[in-house]
Amino acid sequence: MTYALIDNSTLTAVQRVTGLIQTKSDHSTDTDIVALENMVQAILFYDQLVAVDDYIPKHRSERIDSFPYISFLNVNDYKLNEIEETAAAKAAEIRPQIRGGEFANSDFKSLIELLQTHIVCTWDISSSIYYLTLKGLAGDGTEEFEKYGNLAASIFNELSDASDSGNRTSGDVELIDRFGNRITNGYKVPGARWGDGSTGGTTGAIHAFVAALVWLSNRSIFYSLAAKYLQADTFLYPIRQAYQQHYIAKICGYGLDYPKHIVEHFSTSIGGDLIEIQNAGRPTSTAIDLPIFSAWLAKETGNASEIINAAMQIREEPEFVEARDQLRSIRNSFDSDDIAQANKDASKIISDINKASIAMRDKYGINTRKGKPVTRLIQVYNAYAAINNLPAVPEFDVKIKVPDFIRDLKRPSGFNSIYRNISNDLSSVWSLGEARDILGASVKKDERAVAYNPKSEAPEYRNSHSPFKSPM
Repeated sequence: MTYALIDNSTLTAVQRVTGLIQTKSDHSTDTDIVALENMVQAILFYDQLVAVDDYIPKHRSERIDSFPYISFLNVNDYKLNEIEETAAAKAAEIRPQIRGGEFANSDFKSLIELLQTHIVCTWDISSSIYYLTLKGLAGDGTEEFEKYGNLAASIFNELSDASDSGNRTSGDVELIDRFGNRITNGYKVPGARWGDGSTGGTTGAIHAFVAALVWLSNRSIFYSLAAKYLQADTFLYPIRQAYQQHYIAKICGYGLDYPKHIVEHFSTSIGGDLIEIQNAGRPTSTAIDLPIFSAWLAKETGNASEIINAAMQIREEPEFVEARDQLRSIRNSFDSDDIAQANKDASKIISDINKASIAMRDKYGINTRKGKPVTRLIQVYNAYAAINNLPAVPEFDVKIKVPDFIRDLKRPSGFNSIYRNISNDLSSVWSLGEARDILGASVKKDERAVAYNPKSEAPEYRNSHSPFKSPM
């Protein structure tokens, strides 16, 4: 049996899109729609969905009742609380740094690169004082700026997720200017065009953004370790998926360029579905071209709140039953010790899935002005030999009653993680036309909520001084 481990951030995103809870910012809606598509694909292509039961106590029952098709695992019953402590300790080791206007510490720098967006900080004038301000490096009103707004709002949502689980994280960050000087109290902007360049520190958005990134890393690490422990396949909120890609590549020794290679290669390749087999201990990657099922379901139901129920119904269609059988066979092959045989078996199965996915794109695809949008389900199998490099997780207690849907945890196994090219996925959402309108129609904004208002920095003025701002 295969099962997908869904994080609480994805569940919250699905609730925002379907109108069960309010959103703090309209800017996160498109990323939430990508998360909804993740959920739909997990429903269609996995035997069982599981989640961690660590939501805020007063809303715990309500959260579980909202997702009756998911099995929730209690953190204490399965020693997941010990994994949470390990993840928190690892995230606390990150030393956020902004140097010359950009994140310079490797973890956050790699994340931003994988998101294919550009974030900068500049000194902006307010009440005759310079304050360090967070911006997207893009022209105001451009698609690049819209993407930055979506991703930034989604990152800020991590603070709400932390609050919902009773946690707070630090927004401390080291600041260094473009000349290598540390920025402390009394710092003055070199070459400032206003007054003597006196500064008043950072805007609140920067510390909130850093705190959100720290929590994002915490959760991404936690779900990576939980996947190792439970031998689950992870379906995380899109921003977390990107960080997980970086984290696993770094810890397991795949090379820091591996995530970028996978996302770019599988996102730009033309033709049938792909499979990339590497030697034992290295990751195995598969990619399947799929229609955007949530868009088709939106047009079929006319209501975003009905999409999940509709997905639960069509999962019993023969093509999805067969696809789950095939993906289960691939997983079982890579859990064996014979990598050569797994290579042979998986290649044949992928060829069969390729034919099925073509039929799915024809049956469940929608027509837009740009044709039928396609998304790629990229699975990277992290072999048992490689994931031994991840931090240690508790031994599974044989006295614990194992749920029926969990495989034999005594048998060494790896896990799949899902890779996304978020930039491509957002572009696909924007191209959906009527379906996008339906997908966003149930979203309810909390008008009392304080949300980050994205600011832009034109690339051509990135390093320029003006009477209104200066580079960091």
